[in-house]
Amino acid sequence: MKPAIFFDRDGVLNDNVNKHVNKPEELILYEGVPEALKKASEAGFELFVVTNQGGIELGHLTHEKLKKIHDCLEEQLKGYCIFKEIEYCPDFKKASNCRKPEPGMILKLAEKHQIDLKNSWMVGDRDTDITAGITAGCYTAKIGKIDPRADINEANLDNRHVERGVDLEAVVEAIITESL
Repeated sequence: MKPAIFFDRDGVLNDNVNKHVNKPEELILYEGVPEALKKASEAGFELFVVTNQGGIELGHLTHEKLKKIHDCLEEQLKGYCIFKEIEYCPDFKKASNCRKPEPGMILKLAEKHQIDLKNSWMVGDRDTDITAGITAGCYTAKIGKIDPRADINEANLDNRHVERGVDLEAVVEAIITESL
């Protein structure tokens, strides 16, 4: 069994402050994200994306358009890392075991890819990400506002590049240090 890092997408890998990402050209990675993912991969973690995409249920996005967005994400990261899998939940209002805070996406990927959850991490920018990670049995890292339940909070990291807004690289470095 292998350790993994499960990354939320919007607000962690890419900027979504001013609008939702509904087209590939709207996917703007935060500075340092490719380098952070490369470090995580080189440290021996399997990399996954677990993202709520309720815009599909709401009609703002189709499965096909989302695939194009994720193809764009993988293209931007070429030469840095390869995601083992990108999993998304299309639900918004209907009852769902995949929509975070439920741990369904993490548990599905862990079973499918033989991931050691007790040595894995969930990285997210919302309380629902942290809840999903904790419920799945992972360590957790929080981007943005502090969540006292998280094992790592980006806002508390001394080596954080504040000018980046989101510093995934500092978070990944802390995960690697904690995992040694």
